[in-house]
Amino acid sequence: MKKSTISIIGMTIAVVTIVSTFVKNNDTGTLFGFEMDIWMYRLIWLALFGVILNGYLKERKNS
Repeated sequence: MKKSTISIIGMTIAVVTIVSTFVKNNDTGTLFGFEMDIWMYRLIWLALFGVILNGYLKERKNS
C-alpha cells in the first residue's frame, strides 16, 4: 500500500472513533488499557488525526 492510503485509513479511523464517542454517550474512554475522561480521550484522537493529516499534506505537497 502507498503511504498516502495508510494515512487516509488512519484519519478515517480517528474520525469514526471521535464520532462514535458522541453517539455512545460514555463518560470514559479506554486507551491502551487506561480509562480516562471522555473529553481527554476525544482530544487525544483529535490530536492523532491532526498529526496524520499534517503528514499527509506534507507528503502530497512533495510529490
